[in-house]
Amino acid sequence: MADVTNYTIENASGANVRTDLNAVFGAIQSSNSKSSDLAASQCVAGMPFLNTTTNILKIRNSTNGGFTEIGNIDQDNLGLLSKAGGTMTGQLLIDDSSSASTPALSFDTDTDLGLFRKSANVMGFSSSGTERLIMDSNGLTLQSQNELRFADSDSSHHVGFQAPATVSSNIMWTLPSTDAAAAGYALVSDASGNLSWAASVGGGAVGGGNDQVFYENDQVVTQNYTITAGKNAMSAGPVTVQSGVVVTVGSGQSWTVV
Repeated sequence: MADVTNYTIENASGANVRTDLNAVFGAIQSSNSKSSDLAASQCVAGMPFLNTTTNILKIRNSTNGGFTEIGNIDQDNLGLLSKAGGTMTGQLLIDDSSSASTPALSFDTDTDLGLFRKSANVMGFSSSGTERLIMDSNGLTLQSQNELRFADSDSSHHVGFQAPATVSSNIMWTLPSTDAAAAGYALVSDASGNLSWAASVGGGAVGGGNDQVFYENDQVVTQNYTITAGKNAMSAGPVTVQSGVVVTVGSGQSWTVV
């Protein structure tokens, strides 16, 4: 233990003064070290202190109301993360500002690009200071009609999807769980957001040159199909429905094979 009650050198005999001086210098030399935090009466603002139980170096705060931890003297860089980088063993807590123009996690030469906390449990991604993407419990949402792009092998060109300029209500499509049973099938909706594979009827009548004469359909129904609500259906026969496959024709609807 190298702490002292105070730093006052009492007026006394030479031996006593020397004892006081040695005690004060010992405290200074050891950063006022002690196995437990010093009492408030022993402290002044800005005073260093080493807790020898935890090996944590501290400094008395500006109001002399408590200690501020500096770091562990047995660890490199006092256990603090170096500017050059390193490994952290705890959570990284950054500013929770909701600003897309100055995202909390950014870059020194591109400060309007990065991540920010849009709201509780919602992560925002910004570019050029504008919110581009959010991630929450629902998944990923591209903002402001941004595109979802898939680049080719050398990333020189891409294909993608984009929402229409105006959507009156939310729509979510669920993909089928398997691939189509035959080539040429198309994705169709059941009007409730569930997609399935169905034989494609093409984009309209076709023929030679500018003729629009011929509609073509498959001859075998290989998977279950429900005629769209409020619609009738027509096929050119003969048409065979495979064993175990069901074609559902709703009340007031018809399926005509000609």
